[in-house]
Amino acid sequence: MRCKSCNNEFININGLKFCPYCGEKIEEKIDAQSETIPNDKGTGNEKNIVEPPLDEKKEQDTSTMPVISDKDIRKYKRDKIFDWVKKTFIHRKVIIPMIAIISVITVLVFAYSFFIVRPIDDVRIKEDLIGTVVTLPKGTIIRINKDNMKSLIISNRNTQKSKDEINVSVTLNNDAVEAKVLLAVVYLRGGKNEWKANGKPVLLNITSVKPVVGINDKIFLAELKKLKMTIGNTQEALDGQNVKNIEITLRTPDLQNGKEKILVATTIDSGLLKVSGKIKCSLVFENEAWSINSIEANSVDDFKLALSPAFSDEKVIQLIRNQGLAETVSYSDFFGGKGFTVKDGFTKSINISEKTFNAKKGTLNLTAKRENVAGEIKSVLSTNYTFSISLSDISLLNGSETTVDSASVNNIPESLIIPSITNGEIEGSNLLFWWSNNHKVTEEESKTFKTDKTLSTKGLKNIKYVYGNITYKDDKNNKNNDRNVSIVAVYFLVYDETDGYNWKINKLISEDSPNYKTYINLKNGQ
Repeated sequence: MRCKSCNNEFININGLKFCPYCGEKIEEKIDAQSETIPNDKGTGNEKNIVEPPLDEKKEQDTSTMPVISDKDIRKYKRDKIFDWVKKTFIHRKVIIPMIAIISVITVLVFAYSFFIVRPIDDVRIKEDLIGTVVTLPKGTIIRINKDNMKSLIISNRNTQKSKDEINVSVTLNNDAVEAKVLLAVVYLRGGKNEWKANGKPVLLNITSVKPVVGINDKIFLAELKKLKMTIGNTQEALDGQNVKNIEITLRTPDLQNGKEKILVATTIDSGLLKVSGKIKCSLVFENEAWSINSIEANSVDDFKLALSPAFSDEKVIQLIRNQGLAETVSYSDFFGGKGFTVKDGFTKSINISEKTFNAKKGTLNLTAKRENVAGEIKSVLSTNYTFSISLSDISLLNGSETTVDSASVNNIPESLIIPSITNGEIEGSNLLFWWSNNHKVTEEESKTFKTDKTLSTKGLKNIKYVYGNITYKDDKNNKNNDRNVSIVAVYFLVYDETDGYNWKINKLISEDSPNYKTYINLKNGQ
């Protein structure tokens, strides 16, 4: 058949709706001879085709009809629409009214924008609030900026023709506190139909103030060190030199309720006593700031007192020296066990032993060992003392009686014997005063004395018997010849307040004396 639009000929397949050459819709009914064409699968089904006239068949056989696809159909529809629009808009009767309508709309929009004032929105209010200083009741100052203004809600507004009064609820957060405040802003209509802020925003109300973080560590420790804590019976300042360390170990914040608990580990060593433990600190957020409400030991096991490793014995020794010593002590080897005098002036050294600390009573018990040299007597003395002791002080409460651990007496030196017997009288055979034959030893005669033996009896080490020989002229019995006489020099220890116990000669007894036998028996152990 032939297309009426493009005048091209083609085979009219049954169901063809558009010209395969120009795409024009086929509207008329076509009558033609049909021709049977087998399908590709050879199923026996056949299709009727319109056979062109005989005089045009040759041309058709040389021009194969192209395949019409869905894409070709969609393109055809688009082209038709475009052609319609093109024809419509170039038509003067259509384009002129449309241009007029668009112009009116543009003018109306411009007039609305220029003559009608738009209401203030929250974006504009936020911009105008930047830089506003909000002072909270206790002096906290927050300068509003984009970072600390967390939210803004218009809570109330009164918009009039030339005035707009707006109340806004603002949440401010300066990384220390969160404050919810109500601010009033006023706008006046300007000459160019614009709103202008009238003055600064006014703080109407503060809804709430609460912390957003706990107290700063440095600030907390500084505040804690201003306090004192009762340890034992002592108020100990936490900033004193006795505090060896103080550090935060645990924080438990309750920001919603404005509270926080902080555990602080500390060691206090005064050189007398030492304690270690944890302090439980309770903090509250009041008046826009954190403050320490109370401190206490975290548990009963914290801050148990103990003697300091740095405890110096000199602390108690000085107290013992200050008390002094003046006692009569007994020792079985001296003075028949009746006692001898010791005092602090004869003390050469004091050593401390057996320290016992009683934390419950707050006392320190110890034993002081004295090395006492009272002239010729050397002794080691023991005294038990009880001290009252705390972190800050130690004082002497009482002391026991002094006892003698050990003691000894020096022998009589040879250098003392000669001077001591000089001018001494040697007891002779006649003891009667008017017939006495005692001999007074001269200095030359004393130099002839030769020591044979020195001894003391048990329990009387304070008495020395010096046995020896001396040569002298016996004026009464033998005036011409020197005699070598055996004698005994008896020495006693005599006490002096300044020098202590020193040897003093008591008597000289010659072999002629009736008393000599007694001393010989001592020498022979009888």
